[in-house]
Amino acid sequence: MKSKTRATVVCVRGDRVLLVSRDGSRWALPGGRPSKEETFADAAGRELEEETALTAKGLVFLFQVIGTTTVHQVFGANISKTAAPRPNKEIAYCQWFSLLEIAEIVVSPTTRQIVESIFQLHRC
Repeated sequence: MKSKTRATVVCVRGDRVLLVSRDGSRWALPGGRPSKEETFADAAGRELEEETALTAKGLVFLFQVIGTTTVHQVFGANISKTAAPRPNKEIAYCQWFSLLEIAEIVVSPTTRQIVESIFQLHRC
């Protein structure tokens, strides 16, 4: 089976990371697949804006993660410290979570791996 490739966006504020949900029961990092004409960075910025109404002031490629069905091209987004995310398009909820809170909610193993990696990078 061919894996999907996705641009995945990480927004960190202090000790919290932004997650989105379509239904409030399963949470994920913002992102999606690029169109044929888009780079992964362009897709990351577009998806962040489409899902959370946040505009990245800059995006930086962090790393790639190969999940069960999806290859994630992970980007860190620089957003305004006062920008307030709001659910948009197919997203019903967006919320900031700490690493401890993420341990208590439903996320994919890949989302958990990406978030844990980000917090390890921030500690260095």
